[in-house]
Amino acid sequence: MRFMRILQVIALAVLASPAFAQSVANDGYARDASTVVVKNPFGLCWRSGQWSEGKAIAECDPEFAPKPAKAEAARPAAPIPEPAPVRARLQAITLGADASFDIGKADLKSDGQAKLGQLVAKLKDVNFDAITVIGHTDNVGTDAANQKLSLRRANAVKQYLATHGIDAAKIKTNGRGKTSPVADNKTAQGRARNRRVEVVITGTRSS
Repeated sequence: MRFMRILQVIALAVLASPAFAQSVANDGYARDASTVVVKNPFGLCWRSGQWSEGKAIAECDPEFAPKPAKAEAARPAAPIPEPAPVRARLQAITLGADASFDIGKADLKSDGQAKLGQLVAKLKDVNFDAITVIGHTDNVGTDAANQKLSLRRANAVKQYLATHGIDAAKIKTNGRGKTSPVADNKTAQGRARNRRVEVVITGTRSS
């Protein structure tokens, strides 16, 4: 008991010395001139008269000191979205009207049927979404007559495809008459190239 009393007296004397004139204001612990917390011979921090649990520090009173905030767990990275499928032209063929139809007619000739038969065979191994059949004419004749003839020929191609196993619901037809030439209608060769039926197969594939 006498030893502890001596320690207390020594501590009070030390705390009262000028070395503690620079103590941190309102701090909960006695500090030396370098603001280092003063400890007794047993390694315990000397509390000041202003000490409270709210002023506790981990070095001296870890049970009262504020716990360090837990680091927020890293959020998992958002998964990379798969590329959206894009609509693409999978295949296209062009039927020359002179080889596929008689003049002014919309009945498929043997040459046209043979070419379409080859297309049907290829489509069995293709996952497609739609087929667009577009009829075209040269500039000979009236606009109305050419538009009707081009649509009739497109429909004839659709009928052939449908009767040979292609889903008719996936086939769209369009007659453009003389409005979309690919060659000069001033020459016989140009007009022959313009008389045609285009068959375009579209589907989806990853980008």
